Amino acid sequence: MRHSWSKALRPVTVGAAALGLTAGVLGVGAGVASAHGHAKPIESVYKYAAYVGGKGKANNKLAPITIGVVNQQTSTNAPAPVWTTGVKVAVNYINEHTHGIDGHPLKAIYCAIPTTVGAAAKCGQEFANNPAVSAVVVGAVDDGNTAFESALKPSKKPTFFGVSLSTVDERDPYGFILYNTSTQVLAPAATVASKVMHAKSVSLVYPSNIPGNVYQAGVVYAGMKYAGIKNVYKVGFTTAVTNLTAPFEAAHVGQTTLFYLVNSGGPACSNAYLTLKNLGLLTKTKVLVNVPCDTPTIAKADGGQLPKGWYYLTANPLPGSPTKAVGAAEKVFAEYGKGPLALDAWSADAFGQTLTVAKLDTELLKAHKKITPSTVFAKARAFKGPVVQGAPRINCGALKATPASCNKTDRFFQNTAPNVMKPVGGWIGSPKGFKAPLT
Repeated sequence: MRHSWSKALRPVTVGAAALGLTAGVLGVGAGVASAHGHAKPIESVYKYAAYVGGKGKANNKLAPITIGVVNQQTSTNAPAPVWTTGVKVAVNYINEHTHGIDGHPLKAIYCAIPTTVGAAAKCGQEFANNPAVSAVVVGAVDDGNTAFESALKPSKKPTFFGVSLSTVDERDPYGFILYNTSTQVLAPAATVASKVMHAKSVSLVYPSNIPGNVYQAGVVYAGMKYAGIKNVYKVGFTTAVTNLTAPFEAAHVGQTTLFYLVNSGGPACSNAYLTLKNLGLLTKTKVLVNVPCDTPTIAKADGGQLPKGWYYLTANPLPGSPTKAVGAAEKVFAEYGKGPLALDAWSADAFGQTLTVAKLDTELLKAHKKITPSTVFAKARAFKGPVVQGAPRINCGALKATPASCNKTDRFFQNTAPNVMKPVGGWIGSPKGFKAPLT
């Protein structure tokens, strides 16, 4: 889940004019988003058909609009295989509820990366060589990113990421990272730790055998030090370890103001919970985790509910929060027999990525333009949001060093009661002036 800049991307607020343009798809009650959390955040998109721009079923007599879809799926350590399911739900929804792409059916060609560089390159070549593919939607990939993007690059086909897990993605000249980047997705945690939780010391623990998490832990460490937190203890562990007592003790968990688990998915969340419980530290330390820890697995570890008081970092609205987009997505996923997956951040990202591409393509056809890699790229580069299940405002291509970066703000929620997630401010950015190191 799921960053060095030539110039810091400054938080963007939405003025009255922009608010008026988006009111139809955002719904009533939208407010102004603040990167520092001082204003009521804009309601996420929840009127999906209006967002894409059509109503009813696609016309199967018309030629389909084809996109490529790639995800890391078959490995034990694949970050989010369910991401692909989110795309499939979106394709069905678009073809049955948004009049397709201005009438044309949306067709997806799927390619899986089983954690090998060769497979990643093969997927890139497949999409590059297929003239029907106008754009590619990318899932949770943290292996073979360079190989995939190098193979696709000569075709100049735009790639749409959700939360990217590799800094390679951020340099992709034809990429669009709609939710957040590996560099910036966790950097706002430093703002919350210093300004909201007033942490004086932090225990930072992460899976050391997952490259994306290693890098992200480094970004969080640098951000917290930059924000003035003097004592930050950064300790790694391998995902094969279930009892995390040793790394927790090395990171001084229980003796610091805040414990932060950097994690993109898997059993680390429930293992962290059970270790805290066994050490008698559940009520003795503040806990901040990434949104993949908002899962049935860790809820089960806590007797069927998420741990009370924990804070969650996310690029999406969370279940239990006062956000209409959560219920709207759940309703759509349930229509296709996948209701619980609407509550998974990765599958929600996939749904949002696909609908965003459908919106851009629909607008192109309604403007009597052809859908080609170049027209989709130009349309995406001019797109300022909102993103389904994501930020109300984005600015792709604003940073020369990382042209694929579109957003560097997050939402934070605290679990205050069973099935209740209380928003902590609005859309929050990294500490002012902070520049995360790129690898």
